[in-house]
Amino acid sequence: MQKPNDGETVWIEYPEGRHFRATYDAGSDTFAAPGEERVRAVDVANWSRQEREDYDISDQPAAPKGKLTRS
Repeated sequence: MQKPNDGETVWIEYPEGRHFRATYDAGSDTFAAPGEERVRAVDVANWSRQEREDYDISDQPAAPKGKLTRS
């Protein structure tokens, strides 16, 4: 998985669909969000710089080789 820049704040999503803003720490390879425990990067389903609270980033279709698939 491509990762954000160290110290960058992005939207992350858990596999169960919960999503919120968090800051990436490259040294520990974790995301930190206010009021939440640190999340290991390998446990994050998706992350995005463009996320909005009313939009689920897992619904963005990827189009490899012209086919629509979920990423």
